[in-house]
Amino acid sequence: MRFLKFNLFFLALAVAAFAQTPTVTGVLNGADFSTHLCPGLLVGIYGSNFGSGPVSGVTVSVGGKTAYVAGVTPAQINAQLPFDATTGTAINLTVTVGGATSAPFSITLGSYAPAMFTADGLGSAGSGAGLIRTATGATITSAAPAKPGDTVTAYAAGLGQTNPASTTGSTAANPLATKPTLTVGGATASLTYYGTSSIPGLYQINFTVPAGLQGTVPVTISIGGQTSSSVTLALFGIYAVVNNASFAAGTIAAPGSIVSVFANGLGTTNQTVGFPATAFQGISVTFNGTSAPLFHLNATAGTIDLLMPQELPTSGTVNVQLITPAATSPNFALTMVPAEPGMYYIADPSTKNRFNILAQFNATLWLAMPASMAAALNIAACTSSSTPLTVCAQPATAGSYLVLYTTGLGEATPNGDPNGTPLKTGAIAPADGSVLYKSVVTPTVTVGGLPANVLFSGIAPGFTGLYQIDFQVPAGVTGDDVPVVVAVGTSPSDTRTVAIH
Repeated sequence: MRFLKFNLFFLALAVAAFAQTPTVTGVLNGADFSTHLCPGLLVGIYGSNFGSGPVSGVTVSVGGKTAYVAGVTPAQINAQLPFDATTGTAINLTVTVGGATSAPFSITLGSYAPAMFTADGLGSAGSGAGLIRTATGATITSAAPAKPGDTVTAYAAGLGQTNPASTTGSTAANPLATKPTLTVGGATASLTYYGTSSIPGLYQINFTVPAGLQGTVPVTISIGGQTSSSVTLALFGIYAVVNNASFAAGTIAAPGSIVSVFANGLGTTNQTVGFPATAFQGISVTFNGTSAPLFHLNATAGTIDLLMPQELPTSGTVNVQLITPAATSPNFALTMVPAEPGMYYIADPSTKNRFNILAQFNATLWLAMPASMAAALNIAACTSSSTPLTVCAQPATAGSYLVLYTTGLGEATPNGDPNGTPLKTGAIAPADGSVLYKSVVTPTVTVGGLPANVLFSGIAPGFTGLYQIDFQVPAGVTGDDVPVVVAVGTSPSDTRTVAIH
């Protein structure tokens, strides 16, 4: 028996000798991953040698107070900071695992550290879709959005003490001692409950979505003079209408151009054929009550590509509405302009932020782009044996004639006659070019800051809403990323690049 006790004694010494001391390298807010901390907050404690056993084998001390440990992995501990921890001054946090205690890690707690959880739990600084659910517990998404008047629940952290006071690790639902303010799209929401939930450190706020809102809107929560970073809430309706080629920020568009409408509540069924139908899957978009012909319904991405009705004005605003079998959105105000050029482009998978214009050498299928970009796209280099119908690529040269493709160049009529009649909305320009719908106002094109000679500008034969500009590359500039700028009168310009060697 003495021999057995002797061996057990030395076994314990050996285990202690080989145990590794835990190390704490960071303590972050469990909702927005910031360093804003407060008592009662759910946090992530990061480091090493935390073990992987039961939470009962790990102790977290905060200024001498014991935290509630919710989960442990070798490199992370999820814990709730003690409600009675000291605020306003630096205090030490330590982690003890198997009798080994980390070096102190200094943290400072405020009274509040409001932050909102994201639906994917990965939102840096609280950005992204908020973890906001319906009354039945379903997470709100772009495909299944909320609408004004709905009562929904948002989940947050760092909202401080409750009344009655909550104890650390408690699963009781208690209302907050201080009422927070929650804003949705800038409007203050009416709150029906604000307090703790059944998970330690997790707060819930039940609120009613304010009236008059649509699309994807920001949500913030404020308490004790502190405001969270914003997350987003998907509401039924439109949140952007942009040029289909440039995707320029703003709310302007030109009649006869192709635009992309970003909206929530489009369902999950896509449709990519059917033009000039004005409804896909029972979904339509109207401009001052006129339904627009649709090109694509990309429901899973929340977008609709459509042709702006030609009959719309070139100034002022129009009301845009999304109509689905389930609902009709509020009006979305869109400012009309005579032209808003946007050049179609090809992204280079090998070079970030290179947006090379979609341009062909005249009367060929040859594309103008850098050789490295062509290789990255698996497009063969053009050679002396390449026929005009060969799809290949090469940089342009001074004097090359290129055809670039755009939308939003404004009114186009037969031969560009200012008194001519534009294409009817949804009609296609003759593919054989028997009637050429030229731009009434010829755009200006500069290449590397030098003016280019524009030979033709108008609707591409066989299309509608898609324009082409035939121009000659000026001499005096070279490079893989030479800027190309297109403008029409005083319209906003669009800039892309082209390779010239």
